[in-house]
Amino acid sequence: MKKSWILGLLAGLWLLGTSNGFSQAEVRGDVHLFQNFLLDAPIASTFYGEGGLAYSTYEFFKAFQFGIRGGYPITPKFEMGGEISFINADPDQGDGESGISDLTVAGRYNVMSDKANLSVGGYITLPIGSEDVGQSNTDIGLFGAVRYPFSGSKLVLTGTAGLEFLEAGDDRETSLLIAPGLLFPATPQLSVIGELSIRTEGEYMLLSGGLDYALKAGSHLRGGIGLGLDDGAPDFMFLASFLHNF
Repeated sequence: MKKSWILGLLAGLWLLGTSNGFSQAEVRGDVHLFQNFLLDAPIASTFYGEGGLAYSTYEFFKAFQFGIRGGYPITPKFEMGGEISFINADPDQGDGESGISDLTVAGRYNVMSDKANLSVGGYITLPIGSEDVGQSNTDIGLFGAVRYPFSGSKLVLTGTAGLEFLEAGDDRETSLLIAPGLLFPATPQLSVIGELSIRTEGEYMLLSGGLDYALKAGSHLRGGIGLGLDDGAPDFMFLASFLHNF
């Protein structure tokens, strides 16, 4: 049933994207992904930052997350970014826990920017977070990301694939990340973003859909929902944020 729902959503976005072509395909680098914000292909032309919240429900608890993230182009082809948040975990039974997350630092280098955008990069989490909310881990990841605009269509294919080396006590677990997506600019201001993120470690699969609305002076209002398709992902997630290009 879940697979049929996913196929129906992707088919609907495809029909929307091909129903009204435009003369010049664009990768829409000004519109950022929700799930893989730091693991994307475009290189920004200026510093940008986003502040927002996420509410997630799991089988035995719910979590609130308030965070900031952003990026800065060191050169026209190389960008650095970071992310940190405050987490509150509220179990169905017992007392809740709060604390800051680990600091994620990521970098990516653009290797292709003609019709498509292709970048490679990596990230590391600095273990400054609280163990009370499952943080204080040094995780490392390597990835490649692409954005490809379909010719004669508004639809843009997004995709991220990578290897993650996750700290698990005294050991490390290796996880494969596969994250395809579709971006559809419904109007010059409003973009629809669909993403599916799969991580082989931890039984994680999350499907999300969101909206990005461009305001004046380089600001964006953003919001979306996510549905967990495997046990390791949230059952439901709500996202809301404000992004500004400085």
